[in-house]
Amino acid sequence: MPILQGPYQSGTLWAGARAGKAQKGCEIRSMRWTARRALVGLALANLLWAGSYTAAKETLRVVSPVELNFLRFAIAGLFLLPFLWRGWHRTRLTRADVPRLALLCLCGFVLNKAAEFTGLNLTTASDTALLIASESMWTALLAWLVLHETMHRGSVGGLVVGALGVYIVLERGLNWPSLGSGRHLLGDGLVVVALLFEALYTVFGKSSLDRYPGLLITATSIIGSLAVWLPAAAINVAVAGMPAMNTAAWLGVLYMAIPCTVVGYVIWMVALRYVGAASAGATLYLQPLAGTALAMLLLSERPTLGTLAGGLCIVGGVWLASRRPSAAVVAAVEAEALSG
Repeated sequence: MPILQGPYQSGTLWAGARAGKAQKGCEIRSMRWTARRALVGLALANLLWAGSYTAAKETLRVVSPVELNFLRFAIAGLFLLPFLWRGWHRTRLTRADVPRLALLCLCGFVLNKAAEFTGLNLTTASDTALLIASESMWTALLAWLVLHETMHRGSVGGLVVGALGVYIVLERGLNWPSLGSGRHLLGDGLVVVALLFEALYTVFGKSSLDRYPGLLITATSIIGSLAVWLPAAAINVAVAGMPAMNTAAWLGVLYMAIPCTVVGYVIWMVALRYVGAASAGATLYLQPLAGTALAMLLLSERPTLGTLAGGLCIVGGVWLASRRPSAAVVAAVEAEALSG
């Protein structure tokens, strides 16, 4: 299954680019890809994203979530500028799509990332890695509510099991609702809020994929988000002073900007043309497992049995829901790079 449907099915990175010598050259180079190599690429992308939670947690010891988002997207934006220039040079933007792109930018790279990294700053990297696995579950729910897509019995069962898993992670077990550990619970809750904004990004962006290449939408949203993150970071520095960046913090920022945001997403976009969304979805399970393992290994985190049980419920729920995926769940698989 190609990543984009309709007029953007193509062998080039830009899927919707005009036919010509550049397209022919890209198609020749892309012949080196096989389904097996594509699956390896998808697995690699998920492993890169799995490390983002540990990298971000370590970096947040030195910088605020606002500063981290600004640095990450500013550096990533430098690498994505050529894609942005080339994409909009070849693609005509309609005035009617400007508000939609602005909404995608707000949901996917401002509100989503603000909630995710503020939440991560309050909770653990392992909790975040496990909760992130429920993204496609929230996407399916919003697609049913907003787009009125059909939801199969397996999807309903998956949503119930996954929601139970989220509750178990939040409450550290099958406990009665409480304020939990306060800071921890608030952090986990903000991560869930971030996933809801991510799901909105996917649902609202579904129609835009029929007209614009996915990489172009993402590059535009990332660079556009700097209109918020730049002044927000400036205000933060004016109030709290310059952060005392150390080597570990810079390595964390660079890792999140280049391997996670740029390299991981490009690999995912290219490799997804050679395998179906169902096969690609199977590689997503690497992210919560590897993310939790890295947090335990590098940050000495020790998730409780309740947290791990909740994570298994989330993974199980996502598996049930993906057995007969809706179009929105397929779109979530295609847009998975955005949660990296």
